[in-house]
Amino acid sequence: MARKELAQMGSMTRGEWLMLATVGVLLVLWIFGSSLGVDATTASFVGLSILLLSGVLTWEDVKSEKGAWDTLIWFAALLMMANQLKKLGFTSWFGNLIGDSIGSTMHGTSWIIILLLLNAAYFYTHYFFASGNAQIAALYAVFLGVGLHLNIPAAPMALMLAFTSSLYCSLTQYTHARGPILFGAGYVPTGVWWRTGFIISLFNQAVFLTVGLAWWKVLGLY
Repeated sequence: MARKELAQMGSMTRGEWLMLATVGVLLVLWIFGSSLGVDATTASFVGLSILLLSGVLTWEDVKSEKGAWDTLIWFAALLMMANQLKKLGFTSWFGNLIGDSIGSTMHGTSWIIILLLLNAAYFYTHYFFASGNAQIAALYAVFLGVGLHLNIPAAPMALMLAFTSSLYCSLTQYTHARGPILFGAGYVPTGVWWRTGFIISLFNQAVFLTVGLAWWKVLGLY
């Protein structure tokens, strides 16, 4: 069956050979770009230029890729704003403000309640970030320090924040690198994504605060 289909396809065309060669060039530039002094973005534009100049693609082909343009615009704008907020110190200030506010008002409260509040604050602060790693770098240590200061056992506090640093990526279409790509396909409206992401976030936190804490207790982590 496979051989029959290949025979029907015929031999590779000039455009297909050029596409294959371009992919090979791009792989080399992406893998060894740091050694060659070639940025990954520059390599991408080199590949696009080759395909356009050789006639494999036309500019109309490029313009018709609406999903790719959506991804480019989302990443360019949101990552730029997120980086600028980080440079200005807003994200660190905001995280410290929330952590300190919870810490100053919750002395004497059950550590499970404090853990719930700190984790929720850390979770939903991600609405202000377009990168999971950026939030981890800016706020993970801050919230962990507040939790330890309020006598939350170290293992549950660290593990909750660590797992949350992955779970919050589904909140919106811009809170993780894969989001703009999936959103650009046009299948899920913004309102549906935000609503569903919020509902799932509540379920995830409930699971980790019940089953998760119980299992970590069985394992003797606290």
